[in-house]
Amino acid sequence: MKEKIATFDRYNDTDHQSIFGMKKTIILSLAALILSVNAGAQVFDHLSIGLGAGTDGLGIELAAPLGNHVDIRAGYGAGVGLVGYTLHGIRVPEHPANPSSNDVPVPMKMGFGMNDARLLFNIYPSATKGFHFTVGAYMGAPAFLSGKLADMPSDYETMGIDVDGYVVKAKNGVLATKLAAPGLGGKTFAVKPYVGIGFGRAVDRDRRVSFCFDLGVQYQGKAGLWAEGESVTGRTEKVQLTREHVEAIGDVMDEVAKYAAFWPTLSFRLNVRLF
Repeated sequence: MKEKIATFDRYNDTDHQSIFGMKKTIILSLAALILSVNAGAQVFDHLSIGLGAGTDGLGIELAAPLGNHVDIRAGYGAGVGLVGYTLHGIRVPEHPANPSSNDVPVPMKMGFGMNDARLLFNIYPSATKGFHFTVGAYMGAPAFLSGKLADMPSDYETMGIDVDGYVVKAKNGVLATKLAAPGLGGKTFAVKPYVGIGFGRAVDRDRRVSFCFDLGVQYQGKAGLWAEGESVTGRTEKVQLTREHVEAIGDVMDEVAKYAAFWPTLSFRLNVRLF
């Protein structure tokens, strides 16, 4: 069999610190701006906090009005492995160094894996009704799904998969991966534009407690499957697994890429007006 040359992208774990720092800075800066404005002004004259759940994970947000027709929302969300789903039909060679060896089935257990900040604007055609359009972006780690390949053959724990000098190994029969996409950003920091519609006001002037729901899409771009690899010197990197490494993974990613470019976002949120 003709040898294939593996190509891949990587990012360093230290970038997580910069991602977290940027998200923290965005949220704290917006909160400081909101709180520093005169409470008597029409803009930023109220502040609410919201707790939400949906296909963008579990989230917490601060919101304030920019007049009667626009609310600004800033927050953070994480997937924390919610909504597990098992993908069947994946088969890998029993021996990773021998692609022609017998294939064995390996189910992939998937869950939400996003970890990002969001900056969104609700635009209300009516100054008193709850129907709105939303535009903005989700920003942070590129990962949006976690994927655990279970029942991996023993050779994947000992030999592993070589990705240009970095070896990706299974542990206790499980190969941990993440599905990630950059949106309009890069490999280490994703920027995913969002557009949608919804009902309910992020800051309800008439009620202390209110509910909202939103339906829209995030543009994610081309998705890839990533895992942690280790070099002979002990250095670890996140490397991208492609068809060059495991043929079956390439087939799966081809299917995922068809649907993941525009991530459907359905969320429900409970808002409490603070003042």
